[in-house]
Amino acid sequence: MPDRLPLILVCDDTPAKRYVLSSWLRRSGYRVLETDTATEALQLLRSQPIDLAVLDVHLPDGSGLDVTRTVRADPDRGSTPIIHVSAVARETLDKVAGLDGGADAYLVDPIEPAELLSTIRALLRSSGARRDAEELARRASRLNRAAVRVNLATTVPRLCGAVARAASEVLGRPAVAVLVNGDEAVRAGGAGVTTAPLDDHLVAAMAAAGEGPVLVEDRAEEPWSTVLPAGGGQAWRAWSVVVGGTVAGLVAVPTSSTAANDDFLVERLVQLTAVALENVRTLEREHRTALILQRSLLPVALPEPTGLRMAARYRASELHAEVGGDFFDAFEVDGTCFLVIGDVQGHSLEAAVVMAELRYSLRAYAYDGYSVAEVVDRIDGVLVRNEPDLIATACVLALAPDRTGMEIVSAGHVPVLHCRGGAVTPLDVGGVLLGLGRSHHPTRVDLEPGDRLLLMTDGLVERRSEPLEDTLGRLADMFAGLGDLTTEQVADRVLQEYGATEDDVALMVVDVG
Repeated sequence: MPDRLPLILVCDDTPAKRYVLSSWLRRSGYRVLETDTATEALQLLRSQPIDLAVLDVHLPDGSGLDVTRTVRADPDRGSTPIIHVSAVARETLDKVAGLDGGADAYLVDPIEPAELLSTIRALLRSSGARRDAEELARRASRLNRAAVRVNLATTVPRLCGAVARAASEVLGRPAVAVLVNGDEAVRAGGAGVTTAPLDDHLVAAMAAAGEGPVLVEDRAEEPWSTVLPAGGGQAWRAWSVVVGGTVAGLVAVPTSSTAANDDFLVERLVQLTAVALENVRTLEREHRTALILQRSLLPVALPEPTGLRMAARYRASELHAEVGGDFFDAFEVDGTCFLVIGDVQGHSLEAAVVMAELRYSLRAYAYDGYSVAEVVDRIDGVLVRNEPDLIATACVLALAPDRTGMEIVSAGHVPVLHCRGGAVTPLDVGGVLLGLGRSHHPTRVDLEPGDRLLLMTDGLVERRSEPLEDTLGRLADMFAGLGDLTTEQVADRVLQEYGATEDDVALMVVDVG
């Protein structure tokens, strides 16, 4: 018999009765498994895809009621329809006990074939509908979980990968997602996420999908040959992703004759994808605008003071559309070179404005002749007066005109790394945060020709999964081995190795001599 026909278990210890019941079922087109014990009935119910069980109430090693109670307690098999049959337990109380014990129907001898078959058909219909509803609920639950990943994607490639994975998880079959990203097409499927120029085949495929679904019976036909994976000989169904009235991608899945509600689930996923893609595009536009604003608030170029060579880098976080408060600066006052690195709390326009305010105020106090500690105290006062709810960190270095030493003041900032002769020392000089109204004190550090300094914001070294000391130690080891590189090369190398973080990153590399 074909596997698609329902499989029915008949458990009765009377061979003649078991033979009669099984014969009726086989003649009606059902597949049948037979047994005469409660123990074997439970084993078959646990190991075989039984669609319905016909159980005798009285069995040599137990009863049909015991089997039913055990089955109903099994989360995987608990919904299997069960019919009790009996030639002995015929009274109303017997029927009540069987039905209350979990049986779906109770028949007593003599059983008419039409009655048994009609009861089986009714139970299979209801159990089939229940299984479909349970399967739809499970798939909808998987879709809801996948929707979280879809909505959390912050770039088009990540979104495309999340959509293809979601379709595969929900349907239990491989899927393909394609999204337009400017002049490129991002494709996700069995080969991972790839990016290629947007070509005519893809444009034609997205247009052909329309509002979907469109049936693709031969994926080798144009325009599908370069869009859908080769091989398998399976038909596909495709939906277009429409954003703002423009087709912006497609989702395609292999067809299946046994999977119900596929269209409903994929259409929901396509709707989620369209909303998420529009959000990602908006986020990327805002991020580009924020980055332009952020860079406009930082120095256009670094000075070239006598006895010093320096390079600086800034990388904005990909996770935040808002501008951050990371900043750096370098300038000379009467031969003294001030080096500044800092970070205002948060990612917002307010953080960027406060950052610019602190940077310009710091320059003004330095030009007025205040010492490095007085400069830090005064910008602390600016923050307390103007932004009492914000805090910031900063580190200010004042290198003497002859470059033989410097004063350093830290306001709760990560240590500066000082490299001399291949040995790196973190200059952890303490100091309280800006915005608390506290005094700050300088620390004197001697300098020699060949010394190298690395100033950074915490985004470079802070990791959720690793203590700051460990990350800082690994960075120090790497920094020590870069003595043959220029400041520009060192800045690039450090940013390459440590700059891919969830936070903004600013850094400066300074050579003495």
